[in-house]
Amino acid sequence: MKIKNWHMGLIVLIVIFGGIAMTMAFNLWNTEGGGSGQGSGGSRVPVTFKVGEFAGEYNPADIRGSYSFGNISELWEIPLIELGTAFGIGAIENPADFRCGDLEAAYANLEEDVEIGTGSVKVFVALYTGLPYMLSGDEYLPQSAVEILKAKVPLTEDQVAFLDTHSIDISGIQIVEQSTATEEGIPTEGHEESAERIIKGNTTFKEVLDWGLPREEIKTVIGEELPATGMTIRDFAIQKGLDFGSIKAPLQAKVDALDF
Repeated sequence: MKIKNWHMGLIVLIVIFGGIAMTMAFNLWNTEGGGSGQGSGGSRVPVTFKVGEFAGEYNPADIRGSYSFGNISELWEIPLIELGTAFGIGAIENPADFRCGDLEAAYANLEEDVEIGTGSVKVFVALYTGLPYMLSGDEYLPQSAVEILKAKVPLTEDQVAFLDTHSIDISGIQIVEQSTATEEGIPTEGHEESAERIIKGNTTFKEVLDWGLPREEIKTVIGEELPATGMTIRDFAIQKGLDFGSIKAPLQAKVDALDF
């Protein structure tokens, strides 16, 4: 029997939408990146590990500056009180709404080359949960976070050694609620670029260009065409599987050599 074209089209639609209806009925239908907006700071859906022992688990490497501590607590099932204590924000009014991207500004006056920011949260979450993560020499944790990890998590010798050399005492620093925040590396109102011209974890390629470093000079360091200039240099390094310091150091040297 020959099936007419409009019959075939009707059958295809029934198969497609019927399949969606069945998966929704059995709670198998899922979309990423949106969500209902419920929970502190709105819905966030990080990528998951695709293969191996941790397949299906959320990947800490995908934590972004826009993720709130409430998001982190819900996604990786870490008590909010422990996150607040670890990063020194337990005393603020709404620790669940505090964003990872606000940490760097909160701890901006640490010693040179020491940063506490979104990368620090990635390290803490990975070690706390036992999920895979490549530790970087540029990432530091508050001493309070290190103490929690050592008390609650079975760490390897290498992990303990890393923590012993990548911790910083924040006990004398008072954190206040942030009125503005940085969304995915894009400055919002009230954010000011650093006048020090020091490359940090949230420094974008645009900032380096604005400092006067020619595009060609940056290309000689990264070995390829510039990505979107709003991308942070740290995120570029992570995307390429490189150590942040291997890009930061030569770029900083070129910036320092500029005649301001």
